[in-house]
Amino acid sequence: MTYTNNYVIFTACSANYLCKAVAMALSALDHHPDVDLIILVVDGKRQVALDDSRIKLLWAEDLGFPGYFKAAFKYNIIELNTALKPFAAQHLLSTYDRVIYLDPDVCVFAELTSDRLGLDVYDAVFTPHTLSPYPGNERPCDRDLLRFGSCNLGFFGVRRSDSAISMLSWWHERCLSECFYEPHLGLGVDQKWIDLALSYFKGIGVLRDIGLNVAFWNLHERNLSLTDLGWQVNHDTPLGFVHFSSFVESNLLAVADKQTRYPSGSRLDFTEVANIYRRYLKRARLVVNVIDTTYTYGQFEDGSVVSPALRRFYAVCKQPEVLAAPNPFLKQGPVYKFACKHRLLSRKRPSTSHLNFKVQAQYSTQMRVIKYLFRALLILFGSDRYFSLMRYLAFYSSLLNQSDMF
Repeated sequence: MTYTNNYVIFTACSANYLCKAVAMALSALDHHPDVDLIILVVDGKRQVALDDSRIKLLWAEDLGFPGYFKAAFKYNIIELNTALKPFAAQHLLSTYDRVIYLDPDVCVFAELTSDRLGLDVYDAVFTPHTLSPYPGNERPCDRDLLRFGSCNLGFFGVRRSDSAISMLSWWHERCLSECFYEPHLGLGVDQKWIDLALSYFKGIGVLRDIGLNVAFWNLHERNLSLTDLGWQVNHDTPLGFVHFSSFVESNLLAVADKQTRYPSGSRLDFTEVANIYRRYLKRARLVVNVIDTTYTYGQFEDGSVVSPALRRFYAVCKQPEVLAAPNPFLKQGPVYKFACKHRLLSRKRPSTSHLNFKVQAQYSTQMRVIKYLFRALLILFGSDRYFSLMRYLAFYSSLLNQSDMF
């Protein structure tokens, strides 16, 4: 791969998200025609037709990530994609002076200069989810930020410096071992670690630019409008980029799926910029073609599905013969035998998304039954022992805390 600039924008995604990644790339290139644009493909290699020579693909298995196949097995698709971000940024800093990461579901609306991103001043920069408290009880709320982190990692920027390398190395080490999506344990993939990085490392900037990383989690403080100067936020700040997280492409009036603050049609300003994003998605479908978008690391080589439970038990497994395999996906290997022995293969197809709070409504009957069972336990145990039991279950409900299971 040939690099031509000292400034690169990169993203990371699996094959199922390549169209979105290309849409992000096209929007970025419209405002940065000379920038290098790299998509880190976190998936097994396959044939990809990409009709735009400005966009480069970098396969994750060629990145040199330590224990790559083991990480691909213990992490689900979202965890693995996020786990590679700091390592990839550090890898790119060996070639580039400035490295910008954008999530694949971002759409760029203006040039992101080093000056605007603070990289002329700071060694690393991040953007907070919001700059003001949330009103009311809808989601997202302040408690969500305590669970998922104060900054949103759909964007970050670093410049080549000792401080940035130190921060990325530390962040990579955390993601190498603990890039799990387990909010009840205080783990939010790669994201929550940055709350600590803000204290641990010098030279980190938190950008308070309301035109950066506009998304459903900060619309309560940001209004969008089209002026003679282009898209503006709150009538005075140029719109830099919008993060279309939880985007509902089929609903033209929806803001996002993982929120309850804005019913469909309540934010027509957001609808207008979303329609621009839809046009980029349409362009992207003409640029990239992937015949097979099956996630390679969702199954063993014989097609047996890796269950979420198996991933977690593998992550905490202490059996040397199971952990010794450099590639856990091999048919009839020690991990496969472990899965068969303990009935940990899944009967469902691999999931490529996390369940969110809205899914609760789908299990109302089961939840009522569980509540009756807990009510019976309360009567049986008494209030004091029941309280202790619930505290224990809160800990043991995560499979990461069940290393003694086998």
